Amino acid sequence: MINLAIIPARSGSKSFKNKNIKKINKKTLIEIAYQTAKNSKIFTDIIVSTDSIKYANILKKKKIFINSLRSKKFAKDNTTDLQLLNYEIKKYEIQHKKKINYISLLQPTSPLRTKKDLIKCFKLISNKKLDAVWTISKIDKKFNPIKVLVIKNHKLKYFSKLGPTFVSRQQLHESYIRNGIAYFFSREAIMNYKKILPFNSSYIKINRKIVNIDSKKDFDIAKKIYIKKVLNLY
Repeated sequence: MINLAIIPARSGSKSFKNKNIKKINKKTLIEIAYQTAKNSKIFTDIIVSTDSIKYANILKKKKIFINSLRSKKFAKDNTTDLQLLNYEIKKYEIQHKKKINYISLLQPTSPLRTKKDLIKCFKLISNKKLDAVWTISKIDKKFNPIKVLVIKNHKLKYFSKLGPTFVSRQQLHESYIRNGIAYFFSREAIMNYKKILPFNSSYIKINRKIVNIDSKKDFDIAKKIYIKKVLNLY
């Protein structure tokens, strides 16, 4: 069985410049993602997908080698996860002459993942023969999509068509958000069905505090949690 971990590390972040190489405990976020994947012992190969020579040189010093930089065509602001996965799978299979079974997308901006999270996801997708497994976190009912509002043309509107029907919290279903800890896919999901959330998909709930880093504030919070708690989970 060939299992591939892909760590996406594009260099063009505008909200928090070079966030993928910010350091916690002297390790870049890319290194943290790489080491967690390696510690899980479930991946045949782990690749860092980056368009940056700077990133590649930093990683080389840590003995994390990049075979080739990501094409600029797939390193744009509007490049989707599906496009990136399709590109990296094709490149890997051509280079290695091997057909992949399962793929995991591990974003460096979620440093609070543990090897246990990855093992749980892999066991679920492989044992149940699923096409996708995402890690998710429950949303407080006060943020349920039915209660969410948007502003369009300076007018306040409901986000959901069900918004006008809202009466009480009792009618709200539990809702969840993808938390970025891990995404697992079968090869068929990406290459044949061309979906990251196909019909045959499931989930792993994460109940602890999770931070996705999009700003300096996010980074500072994640750093504190990582140092105080996550190191004790490995």
